[in-house]
Amino acid sequence: MDRRSFMGVAGLYPVIVLLPGLCQAQGGQTPEGKEFVLAGEYGFEQQSIRNLQPGAIINARNAAFTVANSRNSDPSAMMGCDEGSLPVNRYPVVIRNCPGVRFIGGRFDGQVPLTSDWRDTYCNSAALLVRDGTTDATIEGVRARRCWDGIRFAEHADGFRLKGCWLSEIRDDAVENDYLLSGIIEDCLFDGCFSGISLDPASNERDGTGETVRIDGSLIRMHAFLSKGEITHQAPIKAVDQSPRLRITESVFALAAANMRGFRRLERTWRLTIESRDNVLLWLPDDPIPSALPLPPSGFRLLTGANAREYWNKAHRQWISAHQDVVRFSDEVL
Repeated sequence: MDRRSFMGVAGLYPVIVLLPGLCQAQGGQTPEGKEFVLAGEYGFEQQSIRNLQPGAIINARNAAFTVANSRNSDPSAMMGCDEGSLPVNRYPVVIRNCPGVRFIGGRFDGQVPLTSDWRDTYCNSAALLVRDGTTDATIEGVRARRCWDGIRFAEHADGFRLKGCWLSEIRDDAVENDYLLSGIIEDCLFDGCFSGISLDPASNERDGTGETVRIDGSLIRMHAFLSKGEITHQAPIKAVDQSPRLRITESVFALAAANMRGFRRLERTWRLTIESRDNVLLWLPDDPIPSALPLPPSGFRLLTGANAREYWNKAHRQWISAHQDVVRFSDEVL
């Protein structure tokens, strides 16, 4: 299912509709003020949150959700991800028409297949979907793993801020911003993703050249997955000529596969960057850097091989140590 098909069938999922003054928290209690609490194991039940009063807080620190995009555990050309009997929960949390909302916490555990081919596994999905008038949203302290897309900002979600989130083992985009919105991604750890931040619109009519995306103090490590018969990954930023301008500061991009795709996207990333300061580009393989790899602008330091891996491991440990408030999975070895 593509993202446009999803919009037409989202109403088929179980939802919780929240209206100002009528919001109900777990157990049927009405929360006071602007805070709404999600707590407990929601499993495969989608939570649709809409029409909160401006500036509301959604406290999901003690909430857990399951992300599943495939109806079978090993989709293939013979049996795609829409075939089978397994339950799916392609959009566990959807936030609509909640301007200025602050979503805090939440643990999203994915069951998205990690070893099947990308094109056979492409049943579109995101752990957290923000859309429809949810402008100036802050998404903070989310922990998600083994998802298709991690966090998606769709139409009319301008001015987003993603802060202190930890996403890992992401089969497609850690952050999808294909509506080319302005926003900030700061102090985040994307630890193993096929694509880091997508700024690639499904519609050629979209133009984000007047918008700006800022990436500040964030770590993005790519991870190679099977895609179109090859173990590889995309670029840290999937950019086109119509993508927003970029401000990249105090951030680390780590390239993991010597045969990575997306050289043209990487070239566009550097061309769209209007501010670059105190960044590091890591070439993690021992293989030499391909001569065709577009090198970054000034403001990036380049490290390769063992030095690059040592730098990443240290930065990774420091980020996790500094973010004890981000929820862990019980089986995580840190």
